[in-house]
Amino acid sequence: MGQTAVLKRPETPRKLWALVLLGVLATIGVAVPHGECSGTFQQSFVLQPGWNAVFLEVSPENRSVEAAFAGIPVASVWTWAPSDETIQFIQNPDEGLDLTSGWLGYFPRPRPEAFLTNLFILQANRAYLIKLDGTQPVTWNVTGVPLLRSMKWIPDSFNLVGFHVDPGRPPTFGSYFADRAALEGQPIYRLKNGGVWTLVEQPYSNTITPGEAYWVYCDGPTDFDGPMEVSVEWGDRLDFAASLNGQILVVRNRTVVDVDITLRQLASQTPVPLSMKVEDEDTGRETWASLPSTYAVPAPAGRELLLKFGVRRAEFTADEVGGILEVTNGLGSRRLVPVDAKRFHASPAKQGKAAKAGSITNFAGLWQGTVLVNGVSEAQMGGTTPEDTGKLFPLRYLIHVDSTGTARLLAEVIEMWEEGTMAPDPENPDYLIVDTPGRAVLVTNEDLIPNFTGVSMRDGVPIGIRLSSIAYDFPGEVLEMDGAVGATGTLEATLVMDANFATNPYKHGFHPDHNNLDEQFLNPAQEAYEVTRHIQFVFSDTNPNEENDPEWGDSLLGGSYFEEISGLHRNTIFVGGSFRLRRVAGVPELNQ
Repeated sequence: MGQTAVLKRPETPRKLWALVLLGVLATIGVAVPHGECSGTFQQSFVLQPGWNAVFLEVSPENRSVEAAFAGIPVASVWTWAPSDETIQFIQNPDEGLDLTSGWLGYFPRPRPEAFLTNLFILQANRAYLIKLDGTQPVTWNVTGVPLLRSMKWIPDSFNLVGFHVDPGRPPTFGSYFADRAALEGQPIYRLKNGGVWTLVEQPYSNTITPGEAYWVYCDGPTDFDGPMEVSVEWGDRLDFAASLNGQILVVRNRTVVDVDITLRQLASQTPVPLSMKVEDEDTGRETWASLPSTYAVPAPAGRELLLKFGVRRAEFTADEVGGILEVTNGLGSRRLVPVDAKRFHASPAKQGKAAKAGSITNFAGLWQGTVLVNGVSEAQMGGTTPEDTGKLFPLRYLIHVDSTGTARLLAEVIEMWEEGTMAPDPENPDYLIVDTPGRAVLVTNEDLIPNFTGVSMRDGVPIGIRLSSIAYDFPGEVLEMDGAVGATGTLEATLVMDANFATNPYKHGFHPDHNNLDEQFLNPAQEAYEVTRHIQFVFSDTNPNEENDPEWGDSLLGGSYFEEISGLHRNTIFVGGSFRLRRVAGVPELNQ
């Protein structure tokens, strides 16, 4: 059963590092995409009777060790928890591994040593030693999510590790560690049939097996995470959640040769429609392009690529979508990047009062946009066709959409915050837990401002954020519109400023000909004209510019703008242009 394998670093014979001798190596299966669950991957191992050394690339859906090995006749499962100390000598692992510092072990019930278990969960990017009972091989399938986490090496020590390699063209040990001072030429041991840790004597002839764990000596400190390093700005995946529209994937080519980084979207029942920002080689202009199933990007030696991705939520086939992006460098390195995104849902107005998220329109919230007027008719000629203005004239618009899809034009709105509430924890009354979470609110009635607090700080005082427009005005706080905000369709409204309206362009309180009073300034006399503006937004499901922004159709909308103005001239004035609206807040109700 257990034997002792003593490993020496050839350059320093006075130092000894012992490793665990653990039986027959498993036949490691290749990881394959798991099509029944979006964003997950299935890794398969053929465990042999006795000891097996495996490298887990995914975080299991159920991370419990007991659940992961249900139905598998394991005697024990071990993982090495690295510390700042070198691995210590183990005389007989079968007799004392559970008492050795740095090791975590699992023993299934009803084995008598089950009470010694201190390994309870399985983690991605970690090596495990598995002892299998019986006389027949057993296939162990693990479905889970691959995560982007860097390796941590213990310097001047052997490390139990595995590597992210391309099963289609696995690299040799020599090429994988080339030009890494702390690792190139250092001892590597793999578990062979017969139960011995065997030195890999020809590293440039022996290839790394996906899913297999090795003992590798690290001579000094290193941050090596493979010839190709993949990371994100934050977190361990490309997670767009329900509101994030852009994420950057960082890919570093740490080799001394130029390579092509290949991106491949693996099959998924609910794939994530991804776009990537690319630069036109001729013009230098950056635009968004739909990411094909396979795409190659040149990566010069030693350089870093910043790949910016966006999600096209308008094309989602479900409220939550997920997939796997495979990244390879053509030299044997591979990383699996999970991609997750959710359809935008406006937050409920109040817990237990508003509609459920699924019943709230996908376009609920506050939209801020700009109309660019590019044409005005020649009123003095009685023209009805907008003529080119020669210069764009911008108008700001604020539109709110509630949970039922009703759109309202706003002249002004203030974003505030309602504090949450706390309540005693039912399981521990001495502690408070969140009863009602805090939430953002949108206020158009200024009388309600004292009911809330601010969302930003000014001179140490919380204040609200006020948005307003001087491009239009109307009586009251809001003006209900006809139609709906959406990827297609029409939204319109009529704004009427009567002769006495405060912002009527004809009225002037200090001009005797425009104050709506008689010559004695005593009796009303209409001197101003009623002005009516009929505005119309015609939405387009196609982005009119060439950037092809992935947010289009979801959090970014636009199309053509039309307006008819009567009362300013004896002839109606016709206005034309384009507009873009961007959702700036996901609050579905006003003043509550």
